[in-house]
Amino acid sequence: MKLRKTVVVRCVSAFVLCGGCLASGLAVSTAFAEPAKDAVKSTVITSIKGTCTFGDKKSTWAAELKPKGDGTYEAVYVSSWGDKPLSYVGTIKTDLKNEISGDGKASGGRANGSFEFSGTYGTNGIAQCSYKEIGGRRSGSMTAEMPK
Repeated sequence: MKLRKTVVVRCVSAFVLCGGCLASGLAVSTAFAEPAKDAVKSTVITSIKGTCTFGDKKSTWAAELKPKGDGTYEAVYVSSWGDKPLSYVGTIKTDLKNEISGDGKASGGRANGSFEFSGTYGTNGIAQCSYKEIGGRRSGSMTAEMPK
């Protein structure tokens, strides 16, 4: 923060100053601060996308993201199965360098069940991930591009 204004008042007597009694020689300081104009603006991640393979079918997926802090985002996922839309809600956590993980729960369309995934980013900015159904037997692979 950048200091905008500082006021120093020196009380030279034992009289009342602003409704309070101050001893002689006591200094009172008030400071008003404002954010520095050159503060670094943080990048807001708003979306992510990738591919997924479930059974023998390959599809694309995407998620709209809302930051929660500490690299964690609320995620609204959209994918498809046989050209039918699938919707999930959950979270994604990433350090935007090496790792990504997340989970989702069916929220509409023909989607059912819940899943979790995790993976590691390659030098190409694409994470190779594995996912599995929570409480079920199904699993698969997926990619996740670096969030934008």
